[in-house]
Amino acid sequence: MISGRLASGQHQSGMAIVLAMLVLALAAIAASGFVFRAAMEWRKFENASSLGQARWVLRAAEKWAGAVLRDDARQSSVDHRGELWARELPAVDSEGYALSGRVEDMDGRFNLNNLIREGVTDPAQLALFRRLLGALDVPEALAEDIADWLDADNRVSGSDNAETALYAAQSPILAPANRPLASPDELIRVRGMNRALLDRLRPYIAVLPGFNGINVNTASAETLAALVDGLTLEQAYTLAARRDRVYFRDIEDFRQALPPGLSPLAGMGLTTSRYFLVLARARHDRVNVGSRALLSRDTNGTTALIWRASL
Repeated sequence: MISGRLASGQHQSGMAIVLAMLVLALAAIAASGFVFRAAMEWRKFENASSLGQARWVLRAAEKWAGAVLRDDARQSSVDHRGELWARELPAVDSEGYALSGRVEDMDGRFNLNNLIREGVTDPAQLALFRRLLGALDVPEALAEDIADWLDADNRVSGSDNAETALYAAQSPILAPANRPLASPDELIRVRGMNRALLDRLRPYIAVLPGFNGINVNTASAETLAALVDGLTLEQAYTLAARRDRVYFRDIEDFRQALPPGLSPLAGMGLTTSRYFLVLARARHDRVNVGSRALLSRDTNGTTALIWRASL
């Protein structure tokens, strides 16, 4: 009997030790889980704090661009690629962040919203855009499809272009915007457009408020060939190379440089720009963020933010 009670006591004691070890193990797991979650929350806090600071650093890049553009307006009424704003911002250290960026002249591109005037397709702008697409080896019929996407009516611009009936027959059902674009990304919904084509077009197109001309000092050779009906792409490249050495002082200067008998589309040539895109990136440890910001500059040199988006 004694030996039985002894064995039973030893068994109970062993169970108690096992239970105690189990409790300790569970406590250790809980503690480690708490420490892990605390570390994760702290890391999230650090990342959020770093991200917030990085965004302020990006705002500093916008301020820098605005200051450079204002100073540029005070010094000259002509905008060209040799000016300070057109140079890549060298990587600088700002609050521990590596900041880099550049400014692009959006007036050197074709404004897609030019295609529509008071809700109706503008034939001259449509022809210009067709020439640009041709210079870029992009199907020219896409110009009519984009115009039909923007205009306020349901009449097709060509014999086989897209309007409400065509989009309604698709799955999923779409409807033309029938309004000016807010972003080039909207074009992906247009019949015939795809990512590869859109990426091909991006460096040559802009989406700007209202009607806008083209700065002949910052436009690409392809855009110059589109601006001047009859100008070959080879002639445009020669003209652009000459311009990058000695910029055009005014539109008359540009006309004089063209082959005899050629002239830019009336009212479209500029040598002063209004809209500029600021591209900035800030890097620090685990944080790598970028932004795009469209700035406008009026005749007095005052700059204003039109929109801002992540890069």
